[in-house]
Amino acid sequence: MSDRGNAKDEWDELVGAIKEIRVTGVDAKITDFAIRGNVPEAASAYYQFYKCKVHADSSLDLEYRVRISISPSLSGAETTKTTGRMRHGTTKDIYFSAKPPDLGLTSDRTHTITAVYLDAKDPRTGKWVNLRVYDRTLKDTFKVEKKVTCWEKTPHYSNGCALLKHYANDQCEIHLAEYDKASVDYAAKRITVAEFDFVAKAYGKDINTICANCCTPAPKGRICEEHDIPSSAKAGTSINIGVCVENTGKIKANYWVDVKISGPDYSTTLRSAKKSIDVRKKDKIYVRWDLPLNLKSGTYTIDAVLYA
Repeated sequence: MSDRGNAKDEWDELVGAIKEIRVTGVDAKITDFAIRGNVPEAASAYYQFYKCKVHADSSLDLEYRVRISISPSLSGAETTKTTGRMRHGTTKDIYFSAKPPDLGLTSDRTHTITAVYLDAKDPRTGKWVNLRVYDRTLKDTFKVEKKVTCWEKTPHYSNGCALLKHYANDQCEIHLAEYDKASVDYAAKRITVAEFDFVAKAYGKDINTICANCCTPAPKGRICEEHDIPSSAKAGTSINIGVCVENTGKIKANYWVDVKISGPDYSTTLRSAKKSIDVRKKDKIYVRWDLPLNLKSGTYTIDAVLYA
């Protein structure tokens, strides 16, 4: 502060002492502008596409707001984010996400972040005041990727059905393990965000509900408990051994069993004929055991392996 002396008006009357005062402006700023990635059309979730870092003022605790302008405008995109009150001298990463609707795209569409605005809330009035404007024209661009459909070619697969089949399990379903595999491939850039989002839409579902007649599930079954097995038998006779089998899959399928019989100095494996079992049904599959005449007395163990 410096004293400029006493000022007088045109009649040489004393007006008052005029001083100079140094004002320090708010030195908050934005750095680290970066595109995070593309976003899919008709998205099933929000995807990050832009980030930056806010540096708070060196001495004031203030709340900040970051605004972005996108050209052309993008429905479903976040364009304003607030930081909450920031302690002076601290930083905060700001992320913008988008969940675009179905835009009817015939190809990927490019968007540009044309400007980024830094505002601060005046603690006296509660109003937002602009501090900085950053021109990002021709620097920050990203794409809205055309949505994947069931029967059109994708960037990495012959069509959307083939994409889903690649990740689905043998029952044509996508659950956490299958979703995680697609997530890893997306992070490694082996599939695009639009391809990943198409897989995400099938999470927890049979992919045939997304693309009709896309996938045929594999036969699935188990050996159940209601067997038909005699408790005793005589050497030199024949008995039928019935193994209980349940179809736990989604399609009618043919099943067969290998029955292994082992006991004192003896072992043999008998293979059954194939038998068709309906979905969610149980049935018995039989093998015939011709007990050798010289079979020793004792306890014999019966094990079965199921095939479909």
